[in-house]
Amino acid sequence: MPFAGPLGSYYEKIYDPAIRKAGLTPVRADAEIFGTGKIIDQIWRGITAAKVLVTELTSRNPNVFYELGLAHALGKPVVLVSSNELDVPFDLKHIRVIYYDVNDPFWGNKLMEKVAENILSAIRNPEETLFRRVVEGNTKA
Repeated sequence: MPFAGPLGSYYEKIYDPAIRKAGLTPVRADAEIFGTGKIIDQIWRGITAAKVLVTELTSRNPNVFYELGLAHALGKPVVLVSSNELDVPFDLKHIRVIYYDVNDPFWGNKLMEKVAENILSAIRNPEETLFRRVVEGNTKA
């Protein structure tokens, strides 16, 4: 998810508690982004170590989509979240997306609950959150 507000603040207020509620330890793939070393190496390590990933699609941040592509290529279960349908590209619409409405006074709590539920579901049924290759094992171009 992006660092900039308001989306950047959702991690601490919503996603961290939701991940903990699902019984997991939250770690941002970019947690060490201001440390030393290559940023993409740190992100790669975070994605490969994750049991499940939560991706905030709102604002169509290109870095988020790149990291989502890495997660899909690795076969990692991903929970997709967005505040609106327009920020979800066509190629992702076949995967369940959690939508939230910031105009709802209870949106934060509702989103936290839904993310926790979907994390547990992604762990139990990863095939529902994974990108599938259209043709498995086909080496012809």
